[in-house]
Amino acid sequence: MSSLNTRNTRDTRNTAATLSGTEPGAGAPGTGRLRGNLGPLAIVFMVVAAAAPLTILVSAPTNMINGNGAGLPVVYLFVPLLLLLFAPGFAAMTRFVPKAGAFYSYVTAGLGRKVGVGAGFIAMAGYLVFQSFVYTLMGLSINETIVGFFGPESFQPPWYVWTIAMIVVVAILGVTNIDVNAKVLSFVLIAEVLIVIVMNVAILIRGGTPTEGISITEQFTPEVFFSGSIAISLLFGFSIGLGYEATAIFRDEARDPEKTIPRAIYITIVSASLFYFFALWGFIQGRGTRGVMDLLRSDETAQFWIVYETAASYVGTVFMQIMQIVALTSMFACVLAYHNISARYLHSMGHSVLPQKLAFVHPKSGAPHLASITTTVIGLTIIVLWLLSGIDPYVFFGWEIALGSLALMMVFVLTSIAIFVYFRRNPGNRKSLWVSTVSPLLSFLVFGGIMVNAMVNFSALSGAVDNALLNTVLMILPVVFFLVGVAAASITEKRSPARYAGLDHTQRTPVV
Repeated sequence: MSSLNTRNTRDTRNTAATLSGTEPGAGAPGTGRLRGNLGPLAIVFMVVAAAAPLTILVSAPTNMINGNGAGLPVVYLFVPLLLLLFAPGFAAMTRFVPKAGAFYSYVTAGLGRKVGVGAGFIAMAGYLVFQSFVYTLMGLSINETIVGFFGPESFQPPWYVWTIAMIVVVAILGVTNIDVNAKVLSFVLIAEVLIVIVMNVAILIRGGTPTEGISITEQFTPEVFFSGSIAISLLFGFSIGLGYEATAIFRDEARDPEKTIPRAIYITIVSASLFYFFALWGFIQGRGTRGVMDLLRSDETAQFWIVYETAASYVGTVFMQIMQIVALTSMFACVLAYHNISARYLHSMGHSVLPQKLAFVHPKSGAPHLASITTTVIGLTIIVLWLLSGIDPYVFFGWEIALGSLALMMVFVLTSIAIFVYFRRNPGNRKSLWVSTVSPLLSFLVFGGIMVNAMVNFSALSGAVDNALLNTVLMILPVVFFLVGVAAASITEKRSPARYAGLDHTQRTPVV
């Protein structure tokens, strides 16, 4: 029986390779199979790096003003844990649908080929939008850091020069082996974590502020937790987990995907949730629960410098300067992670509806080099078009954040219902009632509720409070991406039925 299963699996892979126009076997030019040696922690580092922990901490004061104030750490703790509702079904799908396309592959398996491609287009667009946002933020932040270090008279090229330079560096890393990328991201993530730990430990050792001291439970009290907009804070909390599907995106590059991916899923959710709570809670202790909000409300510029000033007060000026540099590397790690995810979406869909060359991998590095180069070109094109438009970058940021967040929320909702339908259609693969039914239905309801909340409060996300037309267009765009994907699938079905048939993500007997 074991030899029969092995032969059947090999035959299935050869058939899929034929349909996608590639030859089986890693290492041959044009092969469609990615290669890597990622363990659970390497994947966790890559996924958490996409969320940019230090960047999130530095931007948290802005979210506190617009959200529920000093109660935000509690949101950062519990909202990402809602992903634990989604995790059981998602982890099961990684075993029964052995594809690296993650959400795209799972929606295809549950809801059909055209819907799957539509979902893939939405997700890919969301990640490309976030990539553009971080590239722009990096360029502006590098110039601001130079001014902080050397003064306003220091040499400052236009911010987009730094953005283009970062695009080039990411492009180079994008065509290298994924293990190299994992090492870069791991180094940056460790530096971020150490920075936060050092600052928060210093705050705790010194007992916080003289007037308020240290309070473990104050953030959990109704008075603090409900001090602002819970609806907006829920969106901020959910945004932390938006890159979570990358645990399955790198399936083909994992050392032992049957074990590595499920472990990475749960480690990512729990560790990220706990760390973000600790990071923001500790910072607030350095200013006081009431003191931090008093300062943020009285000085609108405080949101941009308060974290750095707190680091200088409790650890020192040199430490603050190191933090500023690490914050830049945090953004770099974030954009590199988004780049890799986008490239793997292009690679995955290169087997089906997009140009076939996107499915090729480099014979030496095993990276999806053509998909990576295409991602770079798209990113550069977005930046150039945006520069030509003359729109203020800080205005455009809100549009990108709102559009990217809504797009990925929609894909979470589609994937939740797809997992439920998949197990209805494949009863032999059901592991338990919780995994196959309760978990995906609960996640569908929870994520659907968060998505509706995002649409109701969309103007707060986009920053275009008085522009109903713009907000409507931005909300419709994910639907447009979906329809473009469906159209692409329909065209491929007519013009190249064999390639279209390669979209059939059939189940297999999982390795146990």
